[in-house]
Amino acid sequence: MKYSVSKDEKELALMYLQEHTKRFTKRVEKVTENIYCAVGYGLANSTLIVTDAGNIIVDTTEGIETAAEVKKEFDKISPLPTIAVIYTHGHPDHINGASVFADDKTEIYANKLTLDFIQTQYNQLNSILEIRGARQFGVFLQPEHYPYSGLGPALKLSGTKKIMVPTTVFEDAVKLQFGSTVIQLVSAPGETEDQIFIWLPEEKVLLGADNYYPAFPNLYTIRGTSPRPVLQWVYSLDKMRALQAEYLVLGHTEPVYGKEKIAELLTIYRDGIQYIHDSTVRGMNAGKTVDELVEEISLPESLASYEELRELYGSISQSVRAIYSGYLGWFDGNASNLEQLSSRAFAQKMADLAGGNNRLLKEATNAVENGEFQWAAQLADMLLSLLPENDQALQVKIRALTELGLRSYNSNNRSYYLSQAKELQNGVPFLNNRSNHSAYAEKMPIRAFFQQMTILLQPEKCEHRALSLSLTITDDQKQHILVIRNGIIDIQEGCLTNPDITVATSSSIWKEIILGILNPNDAANNAGFQLTGDAVSFSQFVGFFQK
Repeated sequence: MKYSVSKDEKELALMYLQEHTKRFTKRVEKVTENIYCAVGYGLANSTLIVTDAGNIIVDTTEGIETAAEVKKEFDKISPLPTIAVIYTHGHPDHINGASVFADDKTEIYANKLTLDFIQTQYNQLNSILEIRGARQFGVFLQPEHYPYSGLGPALKLSGTKKIMVPTTVFEDAVKLQFGSTVIQLVSAPGETEDQIFIWLPEEKVLLGADNYYPAFPNLYTIRGTSPRPVLQWVYSLDKMRALQAEYLVLGHTEPVYGKEKIAELLTIYRDGIQYIHDSTVRGMNAGKTVDELVEEISLPESLASYEELRELYGSISQSVRAIYSGYLGWFDGNASNLEQLSSRAFAQKMADLAGGNNRLLKEATNAVENGEFQWAAQLADMLLSLLPENDQALQVKIRALTELGLRSYNSNNRSYYLSQAKELQNGVPFLNNRSNHSAYAEKMPIRAFFQQMTILLQPEKCEHRALSLSLTITDDQKQHILVIRNGIIDIQEGCLTNPDITVATSSSIWKEIILGILNPNDAANNAGFQLTGDAVSFSQFVGFFQK
């Protein structure tokens, strides 16, 4: 008897998300006489602090177009010039619109760790984080499937990008004064290592950034991240609670008013995080595997009853996995898992047990028809490992992921399921482009760009080649040794005797050549580029970095 698919799960998931989106109604909300929060324009809020010395902007939304819309509204409130921009952390939805508010002379304040974060986000891991981030936030989905995120309106893909790096950084805390307004910036690791909160002691206003939002916190993000500092998140919330703020302005969702209400919400949040952390560590010490802990751990009723901890954004099961791996790594302690069969070998064993590939395909088809969508997706993966071109298996996976997505009220999971189903149907959207890479690279220190070069290198092109290059960056006249061997590039400071190629040029020209924006032959005609050695060898060198 076939399972009759109920619409209840889909309707319930959509209802939860529709209720949640009311928190992001588009408006500029007046918090105090001099503080205004733009809610619902972008995925993240942007906040205006008006001082008698000029305007301060806290966070700048995800892109230039969204930021321009916010600035237009802020200008109606205060036409004063922007004297400072403050990044609460380095996530793109908080920093990508900075050039709308700031120019090259504007002070941009941030945690010292934000510089490192930006270089990782836009450098070493840029390609994978872009596509996985697009899936998590549903940037290519139709609004009827994914009209909003658990954090705010659906993320908008910006056009032209101009990254502005912090100009003034601090480590633990710093006190600033703009005219008569006193502002304290305090390091508060949590959703990111570089997270800060902002405290205006005279107004009793706390800008809490992303260490609180009205959904279970993202202790791990499926777009990919290093383990988040879970216990430090708890401690940061304790520091925020101790301030006894009367106004709480957030990076996502509406401001919160009243000392008692703010204290209650921050306490609930820190308790929820600590409960999941402590339960996971207790289970680890009892020798339980991560899969066992995922099955066992949930919030107690005293916490689960709060809507603010509903899993609309973060996931408890994914958090348990992240905490476990953060402490113990990938190995679960079971010796059978030290060296597992490959996915293909495992799939073949399963197919043999089932009675062959066709039998496995029949089971996958039956599973999706019977509403066992997770099982259907896993069976489809086995089949596609064995038969990558099999359209029936592909269609089973597409349908299974679609149904899983429509039934999920966790906005990240929902988007990822639906996005990957769409990619399987239509192909992966092309996200990376040369102008974006150039925008990121422009602000990168040359050492950070050298790190990116190690990833851009195509080892199959140079596995059997050895090539040396002496590079002088004319910005500071520093010399560097670049040696390609064994399918890697070794980059060191110093001067190389008898290199195959010698180049002297600016960091900007060098970056454009390696990224494929500037052709090596065209670079040779640039007065800022000097080449000594074989031009053909240099073209080959550059080609090793091009796909």
